[in-house]
Amino acid sequence: MNDANKFSRRDVALLILLALLVALFFWRILTPNPADRAQFPVGDFTDQFYAFRLYEARAFSEGRIPLWSENFNSGHPFLADIQSAVFYPPALVNTWANVWAFNSFSLFALELEALLHFCLAGAFTYIFARRVIQNRVGAFVSAIVFTFGGYLTSYPSLQLAILETAVWLPLALYCVNRATDDGRRTTNWLILAGVVLGIAALAGHPQTFLFVFATSVIYFLFRVWQSNQKSEIKNQKSKIGLRAFGSIVILALLAFGIAAIQWIPAIEYQQLSTREALSFADAAKGFPTLDLLQFILPGYASAFASPLYVGILPLWLALFALLRKRNETIFWGLLALGALILSFGFYVFAYVVIYLFVPGASLFRQQERLAFVISFALAMLAGYGITDLLNGINLKRANKLYALLPIGAALMLVLMLTFFVAGAQQPEGRLAFLGDRAGLLLIQFALASLLLGLYLRKIISIKWFAPLAIVLILFDLWSVNEPANKGRVEERFADIPFLEQLQSDPAIFRVAADDQVLPGHFGIATGLEEIGGISPLRLARYDALLKLPAEIYLPLLNVKYLVTRENAAGAELLEREGEIQLSQLRNSQPRAWLVGNAVSEANDARALELAARLDLAHNAIVADATVGALDPRAADGEVSIAAHSAEQMTLDVNTPADGLLIVSENFYPGWRAIVDGTPTEILRADLTLRAIPVRAGQHHIEMWYDPISFKLGAMISAITLLGCVGALLFFRNRR
Repeated sequence: MNDANKFSRRDVALLILLALLVALFFWRILTPNPADRAQFPVGDFTDQFYAFRLYEARAFSEGRIPLWSENFNSGHPFLADIQSAVFYPPALVNTWANVWAFNSFSLFALELEALLHFCLAGAFTYIFARRVIQNRVGAFVSAIVFTFGGYLTSYPSLQLAILETAVWLPLALYCVNRATDDGRRTTNWLILAGVVLGIAALAGHPQTFLFVFATSVIYFLFRVWQSNQKSEIKNQKSKIGLRAFGSIVILALLAFGIAAIQWIPAIEYQQLSTREALSFADAAKGFPTLDLLQFILPGYASAFASPLYVGILPLWLALFALLRKRNETIFWGLLALGALILSFGFYVFAYVVIYLFVPGASLFRQQERLAFVISFALAMLAGYGITDLLNGINLKRANKLYALLPIGAALMLVLMLTFFVAGAQQPEGRLAFLGDRAGLLLIQFALASLLLGLYLRKIISIKWFAPLAIVLILFDLWSVNEPANKGRVEERFADIPFLEQLQSDPAIFRVAADDQVLPGHFGIATGLEEIGGISPLRLARYDALLKLPAEIYLPLLNVKYLVTRENAAGAELLEREGEIQLSQLRNSQPRAWLVGNAVSEANDARALELAARLDLAHNAIVADATVGALDPRAADGEVSIAAHSAEQMTLDVNTPADGLLIVSENFYPGWRAIVDGTPTEILRADLTLRAIPVRAGQHHIEMWYDPISFKLGAMISAITLLGCVGALLFFRNRR
């Protein structure tokens, strides 16, 4: 890169402008005017990601790492749930800063974090495009197309883990680009690329990370291929291939090593969860092929998301970039095409190959999320296209391609008239919306045609064309891709029915609520313990238990109160609030009790059959055959809970005979116990609960969560991070 193309104050100014554009796009979140204020709508952003962050903030304020949560799913391995993203650096800083400053965490703080990542998406894309395109206008166009394009502004902004993972792709590509140069710092940049990929892995969305990693590797191989083309020595070519393979292994090891503190517990949890494997029918769902219309008709598939839409002028610029036969634009074009084909899932046979032969591909559903790669590739092509226009390259071919714009406008006119006629019969339906959207896009085609026609015929100069093109792109994207701040400002977890009564009960108990009666993860927000939750993963055995009749699992899970819309069998109505009612279960079990009879059954299917027949208040189904002889008199013993917290429980037991202590907590690796100071194995009982054999007499029992997976992951991450710092210093001093 020559001096003219080096980073300067102008580049810094453009980065600041990108941040200001993000602030303007989301102005209703930032405005101080209460009448105009809005927030992200109710959904996963508020009920999943905000609730998770509330729990992390509470744990940090108590001086502990949030390894386990008692507030949902009858006990949940919180850190092992990948979407908790406890150690993702920006989230960790944000949470700690709010705990330190306010001793709490607000929804507004999480919204600011989301806005920060839109700024990062623009900044990282600009930095990468600035290096490879070597033109400020082209880099700026790439940045705004990716940042405000249909993908990032649709569901990723509400699915925070997707957004926070995706934005690291351009920075990883920048590091890969630097690592494949012929300079002296290639090793340092390779290490930094691995660190960036590790940060992306910590953000909490494995599928999007797979896309980020795969795209980075494909780009790395492309750069190596370019270097190989320049080499005329056969031995040198073979060395390049070996180095490329070694570099990819290093990237994978570094990314996994950085993220091991989160990923090793997550892998352990995934093996025991409901997401251990997906069928082809579940994994292979993608875009219907007719969704290609999204490129020119956003809202065709859904009024709420148009992930394939990058704008009319950017799409034309991307096509124009492909007119010039150069390796870089061919690469981005093929990448976009390949991602598009795979995004169709089972609608196109190509995905079958990925499903069968790519490790990890069968673990993820919703292949339409590959729109992420399509959007970024088209943004890069748009940057190349406008750069070629500004440099006067292939203007004759551009004039021929210019005919596509009027053709596209004619198509939009036909669609608009079609939807207008059909929508006249259903003015409030989707057809009316699509007719309105087609009319807007017809205006976009007209403006793009006018601007390009004036420039190609030299009626306006470069000085005017570049800013007008940027303004038109922003007008297009901002008109179509609405920001995700549509909800009115309110406290999501305020005014929960019967909250005061539930919180005033000093007993240890759980709450069961019908779906959507209470906000998702209300237990985290209120400090209550619930048997449900909206986390996409839960323990497979626990999920199987919940499929039994309610009269079996409700007492077993220490449920005392029910919040329902209709009268619940076996429960006494306490209070009603509108259509919602609070009931108390008549035969609620305590959190821990003794039984004197046990049946050994390691097969989960047969254990479920037994659970449907046995009285589990006086019997237990134990997965371990070495329980030993029990005495029915043990059921007359007493159990008291001396201390109870998220990751620790202390119990005092007095039993007249040998028995089995059943604790209504999820059985999970990492839970340890001592009985009277002696380490004791925790057994799995009643499919998913914990059990401890006790002899006749008085006993003091302690249980605590101490997972080896977390310790191993933390050790690997610390060693990897220290190794990266040491290697960077070593290679710097060596030079």
